Amino acid sequence: MPPAAFHLRATMLPYGDTPCDLWVAGGRVRTRPIDGAEPLAPEGGYVLPGLVDAHVHLVTNRDYKDLPAGSREVVDRNRGDFLRRGVLLLRDMGAFTRREAERPATLGLPRDDGLPPVIASGQPLAPAGVFTGIQEPTAPEQLEAHATHRARDQHSPWVKVILDNFPPHFAPAVDGVPGMVNYREPELRAATEAVHAAGARIAVHAFTHEAAATAVAAGVDSIEHGWGLDAGLVEELARHGIAWTPTLALDEMMLDMAAGGRGRPPSKAVDRWLRDAIDRIEPLIVRARRLGVPLLAGTDGVEPVTREVARLQQAGLEPADALATASSAARELLGEPGLEDGAPADLVWFADDPRESPELLERPDLVLLRGERVDLARG
Repeated sequence: MPPAAFHLRATMLPYGDTPCDLWVAGGRVRTRPIDGAEPLAPEGGYVLPGLVDAHVHLVTNRDYKDLPAGSREVVDRNRGDFLRRGVLLLRDMGAFTRREAERPATLGLPRDDGLPPVIASGQPLAPAGVFTGIQEPTAPEQLEAHATHRARDQHSPWVKVILDNFPPHFAPAVDGVPGMVNYREPELRAATEAVHAAGARIAVHAFTHEAAATAVAAGVDSIEHGWGLDAGLVEELARHGIAWTPTLALDEMMLDMAAGGRGRPPSKAVDRWLRDAIDRIEPLIVRARRLGVPLLAGTDGVEPVTREVARLQQAGLEPADALATASSAARELLGEPGLEDGAPADLVWFADDPRESPELLERPDLVLLRGERVDLARG
């Protein structure tokens, strides 16, 4: 018979500096002593709530080419990879469907299947022909109705809108204008208000300044990418409590694309735009943190979220603040518990402090999901 309870004495991350005590019983965190609890790990070390990737695309079929594109099998394989890295909460920011009228495989996933729970948004909304083809084609006059339908789906607490191309010059131009904003502020505001009325939230893909300004004016809940933000818009994010998921770790991939990689024609203009954007937003991320903007770590794929944490540190965030974007701060913004009394025992433990060495985050020494120890060997 397994022990009825476990005890863990460790420093609580991201902001702790002295050891504290936690107990685990019945799959839940307990903060009061439990007699007879067995040690969960050696005394010492560092514990934090399960890591969070707040911008994933779980249908990404990078390593499982034998599985059907967009399938539940691909989604669950990717969830398993995240699990073994200690990423125990995922916000999926867009999944395509293989057949018309089919529900994306990310919707309706159970929370008790031994894999990280998923906060899903279903198919993103964008006009036909302006992005990558994963979207539900949505003309401007349809945006409010489509967003309302999304928001009323109980398995889709977020609605994703693609407000511009990926990034300027990387996608087909709209009316000959690369990077054109897909929806005007009144259209996006009406959709946002409808989503909020239905009890859901709205996330907006916005690379350009024009798209970011439109999204902020419309009162959305989170800006995804936001490489065109400026100081004034960051102040508006703070004033209105709008979250920002910078996805900074995309920079190497996108610069490679601008240089002619991944089947793209080389473009000096795109390279210059990207480098200017990266130079501009790094100090803005630090400013956003000081102003209290909710910052979220997201990879825009199925990559280790540790890369985004490291990249945010490189941009100037303090190590604990960078870690919070992928743990406690992300959980708070997404309405999920941390390690308070009675919360599900979703935690990761490290023998050494990962704040100064983000690469350690990729190799947790112990992972619990709902109080069950995770086998960290690749399945």
